[in-house]
Order: sequence, then C-alpha cells, then structure tokens
Amino acid sequence: MKIVDKYLFKAVLVPLLYCLAGFILIYIIYDLFDNLPDFIEGRTPLLAVLRFYCFLMPSVLIIIAPVSLMLAVLYSLSHLTKNNELTAMRACGISLYRLMAPLVILGLSASLLVGVIHETLGPWSAYWAHQFIVMQKSKGDLATHVVSPLPYRNEPGRRDWMIGEFNTQTFDMRNVNVIQQRPDGSEEYRIVAKSGHWYDGRWWLQDVSFQPYDAESNPQGPPRFEIHREMTDYNETPSDFINEIKDPEYLSSLEILTFLKTHKRLSRETVSRIRANLHHRLSMPWNCLVVTLLGIPFGAKSGRHGAFLGIVLALSLFFGYYVFVNVGLAFGKKQLIAPWVGGWLPNLAFLVVGLILIHRMR
Repeated sequence: MKIVDKYLFKAVLVPLLYCLAGFILIYIIYDLFDNLPDFIEGRTPLLAVLRFYCFLMPSVLIIIAPVSLMLAVLYSLSHLTKNNELTAMRACGISLYRLMAPLVILGLSASLLVGVIHETLGPWSAYWAHQFIVMQKSKGDLATHVVSPLPYRNEPGRRDWMIGEFNTQTFDMRNVNVIQQRPDGSEEYRIVAKSGHWYDGRWWLQDVSFQPYDAESNPQGPPRFEIHREMTDYNETPSDFINEIKDPEYLSSLEILTFLKTHKRLSRETVSRIRANLHHRLSMPWNCLVVTLLGIPFGAKSGRHGAFLGIVLALSLFFGYYVFVNVGLAFGKKQLIAPWVGGWLPNLAFLVVGLILIHRMR
C-alpha cells in the first residue's frame, strides 16, 4: 500500500470512528427515551439494559454506517481540499481517479462488512431485542415466549403440523398433531403426541398415537401407542417454527427464501410483499458504497466553495436517496413495479448519479 493510500485511509477512518460513536450514542439516547418506562416498570437491572444495547447494535448498524461514512468522507475531503492537499497530490502526477480509489475501496469494504453482519447477527439481534422489550413490558412473564396455537406446513415434506403450544426459548411443544401426506395428497399417517422436545438435532415425541391410512384414507387397524418416538426422518427444526411467527424484518435473506420455498400456496400479493422485502434487504448493505460515491464530489467541492453548502447538498441528496428507497419498497409491495426493481432501482440510480458526479470533477 502506497503512502498516499495510507494517508487518505487515515484521513477518513478517524472521522468515521467519531461519527460511528456519535450516532451510536444518539441512537441509544433516543431509544432509551422510548423504552425507559418499560425498564422502570419491569425493574430491569442496569447490567441487563447495557447488555440489551450491546446486543442491539448489530441490527442498527445498517442504519448508522451509511450516514457515518458519508459524513466522514465529506469532512475528510473538505479538509484536504481546503488545505490544498488534493491539489498538491494531483500536481505530483496522481490522477483524480487514483486518489479516490482508497475511498471507493473503503465504501465497498464497508458494504461487504455490513452485509455480512446484516445477514448473520442482524436478524438475531433485532429479534432478541424485540423479545427482550416484550419481556420487560410483561414484567418477566415467561408466557410471552409461548405461541398458541402454531400451525406449520412443510410443502416439500408434505407434512402439516398443528402445535397446541410452542415455547420459542426451550423449543418444547404441547398437544402435537402431524399429518403426513402421500404425493397424491391422501393421508399416509397421522401422529398425535402429548408433548415434543428437541434433543440432539431431532424431535422426540412423548405419549404418541400413530394411525396409518390406506390410499383411500381409511384407517389401517387401530392406532399404535408409543411412550417415546424419535423423529429421525423429519427435517423440521425449531428455527422453522420460530420463523413461521417472525415478522420478515427479523429474517435473513436465506430464511426468507426458505419461507417462500416451504409455502407454495401463498397469495400473489403476499409473495410480492415478501419478495420486495427480500430485495430491499439484499440491496441495503450497498448503501455504504452508494453514499461514498455521492460524498466524494460534494466533499471535494465543499473545500473550495464552503463546507456548509457542500454538506447541506450532500445530506439533502442522501435523505432524498432514502425517500426513493422507501418509495421503491412500497411500490414493490403494492405490485406497481416488480419487487426486484423496487429493491434495486434506487441503488442503481444513485450509483449512476455518483459516478457521473465523480466523472465531472475537475
């Protein structure tokens, strides 16, 4: 890595860290005003509150990182231009595109890092924080983790589940009914169990009644009773049942795709809404790259013509970009445009705008 690259990286990374710390603090204060009554009523210990905000951070990074990155790029380039450092570098024969390469690499790296967090820790973090707040509002009532009833359809496996009670923390089930179907849709057998538990990567049912059926759906003899039954041939997991009750914002892209794969009978409107959320989720991490490309021309220009005007113009474009993102998402959900267009068009449009502005830089 050349000295100029290290210098430019340092010029951006220092304000970026300050911006991230500042926006995290602002977000925590804002959220604390909203949740403080629940913490007080639930008598939540201080350490539990601190843990809540530590666990919450991966899910809000997708919001904080782009605006922090844009402000860092604006500040650093404005400072370098004001001190004629960029002019000096270009006078040494370094092209403008070569100077901007470290910033573009930083924006691309931020997009990839945020994308990985958004798809791994982010959904878990958001759902954990949601459950934590629900617990505080209910003053620690463990019944908030019990879903009753919980229906589930495994389309590829041709199985219908009806679970009387399902605990999202312990994965214990009560009053379980499972109907296995043949490829032609007729019932192959029915299982009724008093309870079920998740052990060693498989389901174990207790107090089981097993009733097989012939091709005409007639019972084949009396039901067989078993104290325990190991369901080795079932591929359903606790995550499948939990994802059934989650809002799409708490699902990763892979989990959304799995949900669509196992729910073939959804209406066209529901599929469009879910696919719009999917493409929106996939496109969001690339906001970091887009805002970097938008911030470069405004940051370089603001150093010569006044930082305030450049920052105002860049932030106006930034918030306009987010308005465009939400409009695209809404149009995709309403089937006014294709879901993938609603999810990706704002990024593509503003990516082109950023590249054009950089190309026009002098």
